[in-house]
Amino acid sequence: MSKEKWVITAAWPYVNNVPHLGTFSQLLWGDVITRYHKLRKHDVVYVSGSDAHGTPIVVAAEAAGISPKELASKYHNQTLKLLEEWNIEFDKYTITHNPTHISFVQEFHKKIHKNGYFKLKESEQFYCEYDKRFLPDRFVEGICPTCGAEGARGDQCTNPECEVILKPTDLIEPHCITCHQKPVFRKTSHWYFDLPAFSKELKKFAEENKHIPIFAKQKLLSMIQEGLIERPISRDMTWGIPIDPIFGEEYKEKVLYVWFENVLGYISTVKLLAEEQGKPERFKEFWLDKNTKTVFCIGKDNIIFHALIFPAMLLATGDPYPLPYAVATTNFIQFKEGPFSKSKGIGIWCDEAIATLPADYWRYFMSVNRAELKDFYFEWDDFASTINVDLNDVIGNFIHRTITFTIQHFEGKIPERGKLTDKEKELLVNIEENINSYLEAMDNFKIKDATNIAVNIARLGNQYFSSVEPWHLIKKNKDKTRTVLNLSAKISEVLSTLLWPIMPNASEMIWSALGFKGKPVDEGIEAIDLNKLNAGQEIKKIKPIFYKVKAVEIQNNLKEIREKAKKKEKK
Repeated sequence: MSKEKWVITAAWPYVNNVPHLGTFSQLLWGDVITRYHKLRKHDVVYVSGSDAHGTPIVVAAEAAGISPKELASKYHNQTLKLLEEWNIEFDKYTITHNPTHISFVQEFHKKIHKNGYFKLKESEQFYCEYDKRFLPDRFVEGICPTCGAEGARGDQCTNPECEVILKPTDLIEPHCITCHQKPVFRKTSHWYFDLPAFSKELKKFAEENKHIPIFAKQKLLSMIQEGLIERPISRDMTWGIPIDPIFGEEYKEKVLYVWFENVLGYISTVKLLAEEQGKPERFKEFWLDKNTKTVFCIGKDNIIFHALIFPAMLLATGDPYPLPYAVATTNFIQFKEGPFSKSKGIGIWCDEAIATLPADYWRYFMSVNRAELKDFYFEWDDFASTINVDLNDVIGNFIHRTITFTIQHFEGKIPERGKLTDKEKELLVNIEENINSYLEAMDNFKIKDATNIAVNIARLGNQYFSSVEPWHLIKKNKDKTRTVLNLSAKISEVLSTLLWPIMPNASEMIWSALGFKGKPVDEGIEAIDLNKLNAGQEIKKIKPIFYKVKAVEIQNNLKEIREKAKKKEKK
């Protein structure tokens, strides 16, 4: 196995509801990237989990009339089921409310405290006299002072065009989200992290990191230039990780702010995984080695937490943690009707998606439209057209023709390859160039480009197959037809390998149909040899891999699913 070590992670989704496509996409990107590195035979682990703490959980639990732990457990189990249905494979997917994570986080912060990077400050905080409690940032909403949008939260403006970071006291006309009363100020004490102490190191990190998208890098450098501020790490809540083991018994009514503990889950989960495997030394091999490459798949609303606060926390411990190798940030999936809204029926939720079409259809569409440079706007007609053309007409058609023709005319075995024409030699050179471009794209976390390259190889195969017309050629030159089918089988093998990170089910169907054992990952990308003939290998007949879809039918199906869900909820 290669000595190159990778820790792939994805943003922890809040388990306050079933995740929608936007939230779930980060888990998908982590899976795609991990599968790619498995194809490269790298030593890679993929970890994340459900974020059980934080105000969104408490808000949703109160609305449901159950405890935060019950709510988190409910949606965590639903997420586990969805991960299986979407074929998203983690080495370890856990939940932040677990003993290993809690103890690790507390010990981690003890070390930072010992190093002098936490300060106790007294401040005035919003207090709800009706609910008789201090209000954490997400319990306060109001008007954004920057853009004027209503519904801004106490931590950030929810307007996609603004997204400015806020404090509850910044809001205009603030109100408590549960009783809608205007809160009052009361004094309280909180611990603050000395983020400005790491301005120089963070500036160097942001400038030199080659795998932070330019829009994210500009945001980071702008914040550093304007001057970083000390960040509060504690909250007046009872649900979360207690801070009294860190700071003392007098703080037993406070917990860690969720963003100062959930990012540490990327580390604690590897520790948990190593312990469960009976190989505790693996934790240090990954997370206490500067040569380990760590990748964070996140949305653009999480940039500062992963690319500023998390690196600063790592530096604050003084331990040899590797700083993020890549912050694989994407923009948002948007809908013309507006932002994701369950109540308004705007957007697509992951359980709904998988109930309408197989996972590979969604995995492909999201990959080929990954919002890498700007927000992506979802349209049903575009979705159906992409499935019908790319999957059915290009990939599915080429594989079907290759397998069917081989079974019909060559006893279901890959025939010998004869002398190649100049055009066929040029085709193989083109295929080789596409493979190299795919590797470069994946190495730079450009999943959209890599997906397009894979489909282009299928297009090249289709063009070649159609140009030689084997259905006519076999009548006058069976030997030459053997070469055509041998080359087509080889292109199909390449396709199966390159598509495995993106559409694992379809990839494995193709792999098996071509007569290979196991899965493409068993051989890996390095095993691709365009000159290896595989002559005599037995082809298996398979049903069509993809089928055409109609946008109207999918929408009607989705409508029925939602109506059934509403009836079930009312009952």
